[in-house]
Amino acid sequence: MNLVAAIEWAEGYNRRGLYSPFGVGFHWLMAALMVFQLVHGGYLAWQPAGGDKYVGYQTHTQVGLTIMLLGALRFLWRSQVGAPKNVDEASLAGVGSRLLQAWFYFSFFALPVSGWVMWSTLPGDLPLSGAGVIPFPNLPFHQLSEGLQHRLMQGAATAHAWIVWITVLAIPGHAGAAVLHYLVKRDRVLPSMFDLNGPQKPGVLGAGPDAGP
Repeated sequence: MNLVAAIEWAEGYNRRGLYSPFGVGFHWLMAALMVFQLVHGGYLAWQPAGGDKYVGYQTHTQVGLTIMLLGALRFLWRSQVGAPKNVDEASLAGVGSRLLQAWFYFSFFALPVSGWVMWSTLPGDLPLSGAGVIPFPNLPFHQLSEGLQHRLMQGAATAHAWIVWITVLAIPGHAGAAVLHYLVKRDRVLPSMFDLNGPQKPGVLGAGPDAGP
C-alpha cells in the first residue's frame, strides 16, 4: 500500500465517523508513553542522587525524544488525514476538544525539548537517542559559563514541571470528556476510537456498494 492509497483508506474510516487504525495506533501508543513518562518521572524525582538516577534520567529523556519523533509523525499524518466530524466544532465541546488537542501536541514537543536542555547542562557523556536509533547529541551548552548553564537548567526544569502538571490535569479532563460523550450524549466520540471494522461496512472505500438508500 503506497501513501496515497493509505490516505484514501484512512479517509474511508473518517467518512463513517471513525478514526483509522493508524490514527488509533498513534493515539494509544502515545497515550501509553505519556503515562509511562509521568509515572517514571515522578519515581525518579524521589530517588536519591547517584548513578542509577542519572541512568534513569537518560532513559526518561530518550523516551521523551521518542515521543517527540512520534508526535512529528502523527502531526504529519493528521495534516494529510483529517479527523471524523463527530463533534460540532463551533460548540463548547468542539472548542474544548481543539484546545486539549493543541495542548497535547505542544507537550509532545515542549517536554522532550526542555528535558533535552536539562540533560545537556549535566556533566557526563552518556549518549541520547530517539527510539534507540536516531542520535541526539547534547546541545552545545558546554561553551557557556557555569552560571548561564545553571540558569538554563533552572528555566528548563521550571518549564518542564509546569507543563507536566498541566498535562496531568489535562489527561483526566480528556478522558472524562470522552466518557461524558459516551454515557450522557451517547454520540460516537468514544466508539470512534475502538471500531476498526470500517472497510467492511457499506459506504467505505474498498467495501461493496450500499445495500440501501
